[in-house]
Amino acid sequence: MTSILEHPLTPGEAALWWLGQAGYILRSGATTVVMDPYLTDSAAAGAPEFTRLHPPPVAPEKLRADIYIITHDHLDHLDPETIRRYQPRETTWFVAPRLAARRLPELGVPPDRVVRLDAGEASTLGAAEVRGVFAVPTGADVSDTTGYLVTFANGRSVYHTSDTMFHPLALAAAPRGPDVMLVPINGKWGNPGPEQAVEFAAAVQPRFVLPNHYDLMALNAENPETFRWFCNKRGLAERCVIVRRMEPFVWRGNFTHEPQP
Repeated sequence: MTSILEHPLTPGEAALWWLGQAGYILRSGATTVVMDPYLTDSAAAGAPEFTRLHPPPVAPEKLRADIYIITHDHLDHLDPETIRRYQPRETTWFVAPRLAARRLPELGVPPDRVVRLDAGEASTLGAAEVRGVFAVPTGADVSDTTGYLVTFANGRSVYHTSDTMFHPLALAAAPRGPDVMLVPINGKWGNPGPEQAVEFAAAVQPRFVLPNHYDLMALNAENPETFRWFCNKRGLAERCVIVRRMEPFVWRGNFTHEPQP
């Protein structure tokens, strides 16, 4: 985590680090945002078919953020053990939609640090604006599922679709032209597959599109090269970025980017 917090960025840059599954750490200037960090093996309890294929890249106790965003209450997005073990709860803003936000105080989050943010709502927290974006829930148990658009003070932006069904309403509600779009490609349990995810990206027209939700569980896996192939066919080859876990992806206020080893 120290290397992330100390990674050099110019005033016009932002960076992200993929944690695996749908989890990310974002940074721009002095602001750090985490989104859906899944840093334990909670989903495997009672369901060994969902055991992690690789260890967590960051211990929950080491995680640090100014803003901690949760898109919905599934274990690989709202991970109770990660939240319980997360230490700077008193100084972090926790952002979540309606039902997920209710759970956070039960996990030790101070109620005055919880910001309920549903689709269509926005809140400025320090040097970043977080805006809720409509998503089509993939189950009745997560009817409040919400995507989020994060915009830093320097204008750099990231759209996390959350888990969402591929549906005309989701495409119509999505923001147009964000810097980065983060989209699932596993094609199971309601999420888009690689071809649908590319159609989603073609509608949104991000500068860069990064696939997720394909790497962590054998039963829920997909080949990201399939996503790249469909990007190539759809004219999005230069926008498609497949990152490695914990590899910094840095972009600026123009069309260049800088993946780093």
